[in-house]
Amino acid sequence: MLASPGAMSFSSRARTVSLACATVVLALLLSLGTMLVRQPVSPDILFLFLPNAAFLREQLLGGSLPLWNPLLLAGHPFLAELQTQVLYPPSLLFLLGSPERVLGPFLFAHLVWLGLGTWRLARYSGASRRAAVLAGLAVGLSPLAVEHYAHPNMLCGLSWVPWVWGSGRLLARRPNRRGMVLLGVLVACSVLAGSPELTLLALAGLGVCLWKRTRWTLGAVALGAGLSAATWIPFLELLVRSDRGAGIGTGEATSFALSPAEVLDLALPFVRFGADRTGAQSFQSVLFVGASILLLAAFGLWRRKGLAVVCVVLLVLALGDSGGLFTGFHRWVPGASLFRFPIKFLSPLPVLLALALASGYSAWERGRQPTTRRPGAVFAMVCLLGACGLAVADAGAGWAVSLAWVGLMGGGLLASRRLTPGRRGWAVAAVIVIECAVFQQGVGTLANRSGGPPCRPSPAFRPEGRVAYDIDWGRVDLAHRAEACEVGVPNANMAGGFAALEGFVVPAPAYVKRLVREEPERAAALLGASVVVIDDEAKRAAYPGEVLFQNGSYLALRLGRPGRAVLESGGERLEVEPEVDTPSRLAFVLPRGGERLTVRDAWFPGWEAEADGRPVPLLEAEGLRAIPLRGDERRVELHYRPGSFRTGLMVSLVSLAVLGLLCLRPGRRNIPMASR
Repeated sequence: MLASPGAMSFSSRARTVSLACATVVLALLLSLGTMLVRQPVSPDILFLFLPNAAFLREQLLGGSLPLWNPLLLAGHPFLAELQTQVLYPPSLLFLLGSPERVLGPFLFAHLVWLGLGTWRLARYSGASRRAAVLAGLAVGLSPLAVEHYAHPNMLCGLSWVPWVWGSGRLLARRPNRRGMVLLGVLVACSVLAGSPELTLLALAGLGVCLWKRTRWTLGAVALGAGLSAATWIPFLELLVRSDRGAGIGTGEATSFALSPAEVLDLALPFVRFGADRTGAQSFQSVLFVGASILLLAAFGLWRRKGLAVVCVVLLVLALGDSGGLFTGFHRWVPGASLFRFPIKFLSPLPVLLALALASGYSAWERGRQPTTRRPGAVFAMVCLLGACGLAVADAGAGWAVSLAWVGLMGGGLLASRRLTPGRRGWAVAAVIVIECAVFQQGVGTLANRSGGPPCRPSPAFRPEGRVAYDIDWGRVDLAHRAEACEVGVPNANMAGGFAALEGFVVPAPAYVKRLVREEPERAAALLGASVVVIDDEAKRAAYPGEVLFQNGSYLALRLGRPGRAVLESGGERLEVEPEVDTPSRLAFVLPRGGERLTVRDAWFPGWEAEADGRPVPLLEAEGLRAIPLRGDERRVELHYRPGSFRTGLMVSLVSLAVLGLLCLRPGRRNIPMASR
């Protein structure tokens, strides 16, 4: 009997539904992949990393190494700031195009590198091939890891953590010169990536791996420190002379800590988005690690108690004052008072959970095959019923949807146990990929932080000198991005703003920073700003000047442009412009003799002055540079030649020579006992 044309068999419908689901999933994956290579958008990227990358690209293309940034504040060391990644080899990618176009692929490459490193680490830890692949996939797609797209230096630093740990395990198993050299290079790359917190965590894990191989460990760390000395030695000089040199108070250090209520966000994806998060930390808008990842990792953590203890310790440290451990760490551990933001201790969590996942899945592969799919169905049904019960009890849609999500993921994982080992690996990988793709596309901040045209300053915004930003930075967020772009805030001119960005190291003395915050109108005149951008009409009286541009909350005023330097002679003051104005060199031709030349740039060690070819002292005057004169000089030059960089460069060159000798020198061959 033939079926009617309008009828459709159950199997045909099933195939149709499966095809439709596969199409949706493929579209989601393509959308996720497209987002991962597009320009991410966040305040840190707009106001810090893109301007730094633009300045680095400009200087490298001009054939000079950027040691000093004359635009930030009243001038600021550039290479000494680890976040600028001046000597980080992958930073050369920015020479290929504008930073707005390169940043997305740059971060995506580090995400892939993170996955490859975790796969390698899992293999060295004894995981099977399938389990190691799943670990690499899990860490690369974990929402908690992808969230670091908003903090490029942290993603770069995190990408080297599994490589350092994996090489440490390999060296502990087979100690030799080649392994020591490889580990030293990886340690150097971790330092140059620009995240000192993650470098220290990587070294802490390295100590656990190599506690029995002291000689090899010290050799690798010494080589890595030598190779990266040209960056970290200037950084230490900047750190000692910065406002962090005296340490950070406990209250400021524990800002951006994980609250006890937010611990649930690690496992339940939608609770955070459906609840009032007033007063909660906002350093990371996503804390979710992935339900499928966490469920598989739980089995591995049960088997590997040491790994579970490490995860718990990092979680307690991330709680700040609430956990108690961070307070003692900050108070009693030498050097810990320089760091803040306890939530950064969560950064290695995706790698550790991926290792636990690999361990758990390896054991799962070797386990007995169940004869029914009921465990998965029962697990999913119980979670769905519980979610419905919470929704009926007005517990919040976030709780209900979160539990339903976890139930579906757990049900899918348990149901996959019926499959053969090969197909089971594909099924688990599909669950992880689908979950992360749906989350990132649906509610994850990656969807909001990706895309958008590159920020270009408005044609009406044409500053002639430094730009002062007297803005409430809390209002310059993604909602005001279009306005900020038109005013010209998120472009290279942002580096010209001397508004002290919260949390970033600035040169000592802190006089310039304090002056900007307490007396912005005086600071604008003292430092020589030609344009000031404000966000409040009430501030306009403090800045007499014509309106250059206005849009929304922002107002740009043109001020009278003072000279770059002031020549003092007999009680008179004469404004002077430089003949040569480059980041690391200034030259002034004086119209007449004088008693003192005050340059409107920040005083900082490393600057040297010459008057008519002879060295003259460089003094500090209200945080600026002052040069005493005899009265007959006609030419004054200033050069930035920091001794810390020269020392670090020499150490790095010597380390490179040692590295070359270690690589070229043939190793000892293992001679069989029978031939001796």
